[in-house]
Amino acid sequence: MKTVILSYPIENNSPHYIGTTKPSLEPITQIKKFDDYNTYKITVGNHSGTHIDAPKHYVDSGKSIIDYSPEDLTFKNPIVLDCPKKPYTLIDVEDIDETDLNKCDCLLFKTGFGNYRKTDLQKYLTKSPGISVETVAWIRKNHPQIRCLGIDTISISRYDDAENAKETHITGFKTGTYYGEPLLFIEDMNLNFDENLKLREIMVIPWQIKGVDSAPCTVIGFF
Repeated sequence: MKTVILSYPIENNSPHYIGTTKPSLEPITQIKKFDDYNTYKITVGNHSGTHIDAPKHYVDSGKSIIDYSPEDLTFKNPIVLDCPKKPYTLIDVEDIDETDLNKCDCLLFKTGFGNYRKTDLQKYLTKSPGISVETVAWIRKNHPQIRCLGIDTISISRYDDAENAKETHITGFKTGTYYGEPLLFIEDMNLNFDENLKLREIMVIPWQIKGVDSAPCTVIGFF
């Protein structure tokens, strides 16, 4: 079995959704400056870099990320779906309705937009595609066993579309008679792994911080 990290490390100037806190790693003490040890001050918004959204992000009565156990954050039947998208476009039901999702518990969308993270950061941040409200609703109604969606863009919602952002998240997080458990969303994923590898399982390890809705995370893929 091979393991691959499907998330990005936090570093100075890590991509972050425009309008949120810019990540910063500031040295406090440094051995090279004749201090006895190295320490840092880390400033980061909880939606910076690769992070996982829990329901409390948009539904105040929903679960915070710390309410999830390691078992809740382990997915035994993930599927990576190639779904190339142009700027500002949305992943629609037609993009996924012919895919066999009956055993899937975590659906990861590879739009190809993650390629711009290093080559054209401004495009990555301001022209990103997303997932339509109808697609999230369709997944929850037709495949309630799916507990998590992930994407290789800065957000599951396209940039500069506040209505899409709100409705897409709420549709994923709200409870309903015909829905399974509220979804989790992993944003800003690194899905550029060797296509010859077969993804068997993923584990999400969020920062353990009480009192916040969501958190940066490490995503480990087992191949």
